[in-house]
Order: sequence, then C-alpha cells, then structure tokens
Amino acid sequence: MAARPRKREYRHLPDYLFFDKDRGVYKFTLVTGKKKNIGKDRAMAIAIAREYNLRMRPELSPSVDNLIRESGGVTGEAKPFADHVDHIMARAVEDERPSQSTLDDWNNDALRVKEFFTSIPACNIELEHVNAYIKKYHAGASANVQNRKVSFLKKLFSYAVDESLMLDNPATRKKMRRTEEKKRQRLSLEHFMAIRRAAAPWLRTAMDLALQTTHARLEVSRIRYSIREPKNGICGCVWLEQPEDGICGTLYIHRQKVQKKEASHVAIPIGDELKRIIDESRDNVASPFVVHRIPDRQVKRSKEVSHPTQVAPDYLSRSFSSLRDELGLCDHLAMDERPTFHEIRALAAHLFNSQGIDPQGRMAHSDAKSTKIYTRNHIDWVIVPHGEIKTG
Repeated sequence: MAARPRKREYRHLPDYLFFDKDRGVYKFTLVTGKKKNIGKDRAMAIAIAREYNLRMRPELSPSVDNLIRESGGVTGEAKPFADHVDHIMARAVEDERPSQSTLDDWNNDALRVKEFFTSIPACNIELEHVNAYIKKYHAGASANVQNRKVSFLKKLFSYAVDESLMLDNPATRKKMRRTEEKKRQRLSLEHFMAIRRAAAPWLRTAMDLALQTTHARLEVSRIRYSIREPKNGICGCVWLEQPEDGICGTLYIHRQKVQKKEASHVAIPIGDELKRIIDESRDNVASPFVVHRIPDRQVKRSKEVSHPTQVAPDYLSRSFSSLRDELGLCDHLAMDERPTFHEIRALAAHLFNSQGIDPQGRMAHSDAKSTKIYTRNHIDWVIVPHGEIKTG
C-alpha cells in the first residue's frame, strides 16, 4: 500500500517529522510507531530526524555508505558471505593441509554455509546468525558435533576478518556446549584375544599391528611392507640388510591426527614380534600393504585407500565391531558404550605401561619420555625404545 502524501507544510521536513502547532513542538515517529517530542528547535529537530532515519530507516536515506554497500563494499564486505566461502576455503586448505577425511567434512560444511549465508552480507553477520545456523543444521546433534561446527564457522570468519570482510569474529562469542564424559568402555585383553581368535587373517593382522604399535585404524591401514625412505604422510618399513641386536628394521608412522606436531613422526624398531606379524600377513595376494584383502565385490573405492587391496579405515572399524557383536562379548552394554577398534590403542598403552615401557612416544604424544629424536629427510623422527607385548 502506497504511503499517503505528506501535507504541504511538512514536505520540507525529514520523513516522520512533523510540527505540532497546538503545542509548538516538533514530534517524530519512531520505527516502533511511538511518537516522540524532540523539542522546539527546528534545526535540531531536523538534524535528529535525519540521523535517526539514516540509521534506523537506511532504505529511505540515500548516503555514501548506502551506495558503497549497494556496490558490494570497499573490499567486498557488503557482498553475501556465500560469495567469499570458496576462496576462504582455498586459503584454509592451503594453510592447514587437512587430512582427506577432515577435508570431506569441511567441504560438506562449506556447502551448508553457502546455502545459509547466500543473502547475508559478510559485514552484517552477528552472533544471532551463528545461533540460527547451528539451530537449522545441527539442532539435534551432540555437544561435540555442535562445538565442531561452531569451530568451523570460527575458522572461516577468522579469514574473513583477516581480509577486512568482517570487523570481528562473532563465532568467538558463541559459548561452547559442555561435552559429556566419554561413554566408551575400555577393551579388555580377554575380549581382544577372543575377537582375535575369531577374526579373519587380515583383521587379525590389523589388530596385532595396532597392539604392538599403539596406533589407530588410519595408520594401521596405511602400513606398507617396504618403503625406500620415510616421508610425510607415509607409513611403512625400512629394513636392515642384516638384523642388529635383534632389530630387523624400522617402522615409520606419520600420525595424521596430530600431523603438524613434531611428535607425529614416530620410528618404531622392528623386533621379533612385529616381524612375525608382518611375515605371517604375507599370502598369495599381491599387495604393498600389510593389512590387505581382496574385496568381496566391486564397490566404489574409499578416498582413504590408494590400492584395490588396501583396507579402508571405516571398513576395518565396522568389521571389528561386527565381530565383537557377533561373539556377544558386550551385549550387556549400550551400543555407544561398546569398545571399538580404536580402544586397542588404549589397551596397548596400558600393557606397555605395565611392562615399564613409556607408551607416549610410540603413540605420537608430544609429552613423550625416554625418546630421542633424529632428523632424516629434514623431518624429525621420534625413535621409541624397542618394546613388545606378548599375548601368547
């Protein structure tokens, strides 16, 4: 509905300002509809009305700021934040070099961010938008998940601030949710042995490697029979021509979860037990990976594998959990409390510790003791003491 034309005597005044002749004062209508007495001084009343309209009714008040905003801003800050997500993501990936699984999560979250902020200028984003985003996409998610999604927004916004697209980072003002204590129960040696006895050879090999190295599914699935030299992102064995003091070589592991920390590069001596596991894994399948199998059927290859015979980390976890449940070992526990393949890592740490061997260096923890560091290929590798867990 079109607004009614103003009376002739008020046309020289700013919108929503008029003069009350009976009382001799100027009155102004706020955006709430309430009328406010702003005094008898004409010049002052006009100045106040113009400034108020400029701030509260910007669509009515042409200004340099509004024209700049309509043009997209000086640095693009008035353009929808969705327009900036792709190049911000490119910067984040270049700077942080996330693992493939983390990058997949980032890409999924980036699609949601572009959808949500498709019409919201970068410079206008406030905490209310962060709350609305979490409510729209992750309302029913756990505290851990919601906190991760807020952290992702915080990451993107930090780059936006750096590029003068935002004055501050509103996601930093979001209160993180309190996370629950871990429900997952520890894996006992008894249950480990029961699952191991029933496991297929490839799964048994994976379990044995996890126990001896203290490493998780991703690193275990990447261990190669032989590598020429240790490198970033590679897990594999470098063999000696002849054993020395019972050591046949070195297993190099670069743990991806803490890949940027110095302690993420671990060099584990290959003694009798590790050599036995590796030797027993060899079969008539031509595979460069110690943990390997021929797929039951042709399926789309996981992004985490580089060879048809390599076992994907997710498949490794699912197979372990399925066998655990098939044996009925943890039927008394809720599903989210049952120990997973990852718990072999904690079991190994416990067993090494009980033997008087500090497990932290082996686990790629930065506060490791009894370790020494040497440099190879310009990478610092933490050499851990030789140690074995006897399960027989």
